[in-house]
Amino acid sequence: MADEETPQPAQQAVQVVQMAQSVTIQPMPEFRPDAKVRASLATRWNNWQADFEMFIIASGITDAKRKRALLLYQAGPRVREIFKQLEDTGNDDNYEVAKAKLKEYFDPQKNRRYEVYRFRQAMQKPDETLDEYHTRLRTMAATCEFNDVEFEIEQQIIIGGISSKIRKHALRDPKFDWKGMLLEGRRDEQSSYQIKPLRTLSQKSQPMYIQTNSTGNQRKPKRKHVAIAGVNIRTVCKSKPKAPKQNTRKQHKGRGKALNPLNHDETDNSDEDYLYIVNKDHANTAKVKVKVGGASFMMTLDTGATINVIDEQTFSKMDGVKLKQTNTKAFPYNTTQPVKFLGNFEAVVETRKRLSVAMFYVVKGQNSGNLLSLATAQDLGLITLHLNHVTTKDDNLDKILGKHTKVFHGLGKLKGETVKLDIDKDQIPKAQPQRRIPYHIRKQVEDALKALEKEDVIERVSENEATPWVSPIVVVPKKDGGVRICGDMR
Repeated sequence: MADEETPQPAQQAVQVVQMAQSVTIQPMPEFRPDAKVRASLATRWNNWQADFEMFIIASGITDAKRKRALLLYQAGPRVREIFKQLEDTGNDDNYEVAKAKLKEYFDPQKNRRYEVYRFRQAMQKPDETLDEYHTRLRTMAATCEFNDVEFEIEQQIIIGGISSKIRKHALRDPKFDWKGMLLEGRRDEQSSYQIKPLRTLSQKSQPMYIQTNSTGNQRKPKRKHVAIAGVNIRTVCKSKPKAPKQNTRKQHKGRGKALNPLNHDETDNSDEDYLYIVNKDHANTAKVKVKVGGASFMMTLDTGATINVIDEQTFSKMDGVKLKQTNTKAFPYNTTQPVKFLGNFEAVVETRKRLSVAMFYVVKGQNSGNLLSLATAQDLGLITLHLNHVTTKDDNLDKILGKHTKVFHGLGKLKGETVKLDIDKDQIPKAQPQRRIPYHIRKQVEDALKALEKEDVIERVSENEATPWVSPIVVVPKKDGGVRICGDMR
């Protein structure tokens, strides 16, 4: 059989061109001006026009007459109907005129206020990465005509982003810009992705079993105290039995029996709270005006509260805040019907001086009141606890100190007793070099040495007398401006 001829380079080039020309391009979807979507008409037309420009470039069409005809054909019958009503649309070969006339028709219908509103309502979706959220914000910001686009995007990432870690970092560090947010977001998302297989392996590990002992010491459940709008609440973790008291003894029968295996997910989520209302006291409550989720309202300060609570009426004033499901339950005193929570959310809380990030629980009720917890009040600088400034007064102690003033006056010395100090004679005396004293505390050091000499704690060595042991002093500044003199006895 004869060998087939090898194709020449010119023939190969022709085949490549034919293959490139044989590539089919999907037609453009028609533009629907009357479609009811959230984006404005001008924004949708500009996006469609940009896609059409890429379409004609990929199609290899350069003739203006063909581009004009293709523009009106791909745009659809509704756009062609609008185009017929326009004036001065040019000839059939004026593509740029036709494009400008359509843009002129759709652009005046752009509402900047609505575009800004859509931008403010844009929240990061649970399945959306921070990079995708940033791209979506930048696309929306193009129609908002912001003076500082970068700053507005940073603010929206702080408010609408999912990561509370990035939000706290941004509020703590003013120099933390959107580039740093994206970098930290990528790291967190990558870490979350890498840890998923490890969690799966831990869940498949050997289950845990619990043995009950009715006579042994049972571990007491953790308790914490909460208050809702002046209502003190005691919370107990879910390890507390849910059954009535008369049935708890039956649960502890069968000493040493293994119970059902516990899932790691169940043991990890042991912070589900059960709330029990103890008493109500709405009098003499301190309130402060805060701003959360774009809404300003009053909240009651309570140092006994560990969670922030708002009612349904206050939550309805907020825009763009989505609730998350919560397992927290609240039981009014001496009742079995729990107070219903609609959910919780994390948001930025702001006062006149400071702002912070906190978790809020929404109570089902139109006028239940709002409560600001101790931790959030401290973050906002509304409450300051001086735990180390506690003073006590004992009447008996005051009487004893007043009766024996001579004994408790001054430095205190042991008189009439001889004390012997045993010194190892094999140790060679050392004269250590003097430590330099900072210039700004030399006056305080001199005053402290004079006071110790006056109280007969130390005594001056004669100038012509030699001493075998020389130890330098160590000066420690005090909070009141004085100094403490210590000896380096080495």
